[in-house]
Amino acid sequence: MTDRTFPTLPQGHQRFSVEQLLIELAPALGLRGGRLHALLYMMKQTAPGDWTRPDREPVYFAPQDQTAEALNKTRRALYDDEAALEAAGLIEKRVKGNGSRSPFGGCGIVFSRLIALVPDLMHLKEQVAAERLRRKEMRNRRSTYVRHIKRHLRDATDFSLAHPRLLSIIEGFDAWPEAARLANMQIEALEHHVTEAQALCTTLDDFFETRRDSTAKAAENFPCFIQENNQDNLSVICNANVDKGSAGKPARTELICSEPIGPEDCLENKCGAESAERNTQFITQLTPERIFKLASSDMQAYILACQGEIPTLRELHIIDATTRIIHPLGINHDAWIKAVNLMGDVGAALCVLLIDANRSHPTTPVRNPGGALRAMTARHKTGKLNLVGSLIGLARRRGL
Repeated sequence: MTDRTFPTLPQGHQRFSVEQLLIELAPALGLRGGRLHALLYMMKQTAPGDWTRPDREPVYFAPQDQTAEALNKTRRALYDDEAALEAAGLIEKRVKGNGSRSPFGGCGIVFSRLIALVPDLMHLKEQVAAERLRRKEMRNRRSTYVRHIKRHLRDATDFSLAHPRLLSIIEGFDAWPEAARLANMQIEALEHHVTEAQALCTTLDDFFETRRDSTAKAAENFPCFIQENNQDNLSVICNANVDKGSAGKPARTELICSEPIGPEDCLENKCGAESAERNTQFITQLTPERIFKLASSDMQAYILACQGEIPTLRELHIIDATTRIIHPLGINHDAWIKAVNLMGDVGAALCVLLIDANRSHPTTPVRNPGGALRAMTARHKTGKLNLVGSLIGLARRRGL
């Protein structure tokens, strides 16, 4: 027993959790495979209790030549590894006057510095995770901007494509780095590129808005998307009694459907032409500004962040905001991409907006946004998705 006290791991942590932490942070710490392997090998030769007891200190005592042989390294290579690990503050080398190591006097590779460093490593792990999430968000946004520009250029007339201003925009677009290069860009450089990409999309939108002859057909927007996908399917929300599902059950998707769901005498089965007229009027009024009013307060905050200093709210800002809110909602990126591939950015954005808004539905709140988006994508594929009916229902609840 000794009167000295030594650093101990935070409560709930063991030696194996430090090993896992080092494996996860190896790239950030600059630990190459061989050097990390040497560190983990020496750590594993210590007693687990030495990492959690204040009266014990974890020390690796084996001679350097024995360790080098076990690791299939030269003694010189191991010496370099130990020197680098000590310089990084991960270990401390204590040796006797003749350079030997021994349990007597605690001479060897000492891990007290590493134990003291664990809180900082845990913070670094959070930073790395946040940067990884930020990088993924940036790449998703860049993909949105690529689709936005390609869609508009695809619809542009030959006359507009020859316009010097549009040619300048195309030149800037062609200069964008390929998607594969984004993974290796510094996060600051990636954020700068995405900001410039958003600005180029705004410039493109400005060009098309000031030239009536710029496109061969109307640009994709919220009204035309809904009209094209619901022209034979303009139902209203039924006034029949609502089945109030248990809060513990999976999210309800009946909020977003096409076929009548009530009895024969319910309003939905009687509205006919009146319903179609009402829905057509609603579609023509479905501007980005009205979509903003339909959104939840969380979604509105994202939209405003995407709009920035741009005076006019645009379709792109709502789509862009959607790519940012899917992670907080717990929507898997794969589910989002599948929805985009099937319904386009506009359709997928409207679905997410509805899902987010219906999390606070008074009777059938959406509790599984990811599952709800997959269900809506499946309904769209079979022609049973009715966005306009759901949007009308949301507008009524919002008093719009």
